[in-house]
Amino acid sequence: MTENTKFRAPLRGAIIGLGNAAVHAHLPAWQKSRDFSIEAIVEPSPSRAEIGRKLLPGARVYPNLEALLSEDVVDFVDICTPPCFHAELVTAACSSGLHVMCEKPLSIPAQRLKGIRQLAGRTNRVIFTVNNWKYAPLWVKAAELIQENRIGVIKSISLNVLRPPNSGGGSSNWRKCIDIAQGGILIDHGWHNIYLILSLLRKLPSSIAVKMESSTGDGPCVEDTVDLALRFHEAEARLYLTWKASCRRNSGTIEGDEGTLFVNDDHLVLNSDGFPPARFDFSEALSAGSHHPEWMEPVVRNFGREILDAGCRGENLTEAAWCANLIDLAYRANRGTMSVIDVGGCPEETCWS
Repeated sequence: MTENTKFRAPLRGAIIGLGNAAVHAHLPAWQKSRDFSIEAIVEPSPSRAEIGRKLLPGARVYPNLEALLSEDVVDFVDICTPPCFHAELVTAACSSGLHVMCEKPLSIPAQRLKGIRQLAGRTNRVIFTVNNWKYAPLWVKAAELIQENRIGVIKSISLNVLRPPNSGGGSSNWRKCIDIAQGGILIDHGWHNIYLILSLLRKLPSSIAVKMESSTGDGPCVEDTVDLALRFHEAEARLYLTWKASCRRNSGTIEGDEGTLFVNDDHLVLNSDGFPPARFDFSEALSAGSHHPEWMEPVVRNFGREILDAGCRGENLTEAAWCANLIDLAYRANRGTMSVIDVGGCPEETCWS
């Protein structure tokens, strides 16, 4: 939020979908904010709705968004449903004049996302996608070291996300159903790592190449291993994701022309030319758990900032558009015969100031 600018009163909101992400990550962040108040819950499952009543005794509970919109008055919604419902709920809420926070992915097909962005412009509402991994203390420190020019100009980034089978949690196993999840590990973990790469490089890619693997099954399967390469004008980035590992671990290397940052789950090692190595330790590993409520607090603050400050409105939506379009291109590349696709259909604007 801009300095000396405050909400006249806490903005009233509703959480849509009371799964584990809502309960363990979103709700704690909303409850710590003085600028927002969750006053309603939209949850069709009676058992999950009952959990909501216990967590928020004063909240009104509705079985669907239509009931909320017809009977209640709120200023924003926080969409925490599985991905297949995101676009429809975002469109309905924004068309009703509400600001929207939405779990990732916002939407994947390029044309549908274009319509969502146009709707946000017409209604002058904020549509904001959760980007909480930016605010992990390890990544905050990495960005700080890069901005201080401790490794010089970045030449390459390599990130690895290892997860064992059946990881990810959730109140059901919807992540493995393509009709509900809309994709596999590229959407689940790839979304976060793509915006991390873009925010560290502060450049736009020129091409994308990808190789995906899926477990065999009777019907369409989500991808469980992805090897993705992004080519930039003077740099390259590689992202390896798998749900078939024997352990949980996040690691990587960020190489510059004057040094290297090594990412080792719960610590960073900085090798800067002319200086002894420096190690930075963090209390929680990147791979520890799936919810990270403390990482959500800056997300909530930045949502409020975009609501109040028209000058920064749309920054997050542009970032989401880049994530969605690159993932869309990756799926298209994997389905086609081309191993490399030129990044020509993505938004021209950048997602950083």
